[in-house]
Amino acid sequence: MERLLHEKPHITPTTPYMMHHLIEALIQVNKRDLAIHQIKGYWGKMIEDGADTFWELYDPQNPEFSPYGSHVINSYCHAWSCTPTYFIRKFSL
Repeated sequence: MERLLHEKPHITPTTPYMMHHLIEALIQVNKRDLAIHQIKGYWGKMIEDGADTFWELYDPQNPEFSPYGSHVINSYCHAWSCTPTYFIRKFSL
């Protein structure tokens, strides 16, 4: 897990759905501090970039990322983005 986070693969998670699974894996291998760091780096950066709800997808390095051809088409209030509240409550992060 640490190697994955440090070496930065060519294809990285850009959706809350995939980030959810990354956070869960970090918690399962007792990397709570890294899980918290990832939550802050993904959802925290999303807030810094102006989110008042959590978005369908987000790339902190490219806030206008969209697989649809335009970020205007992205959903800006998406159910998968509830991950931070789920993990904060379930694991007392």
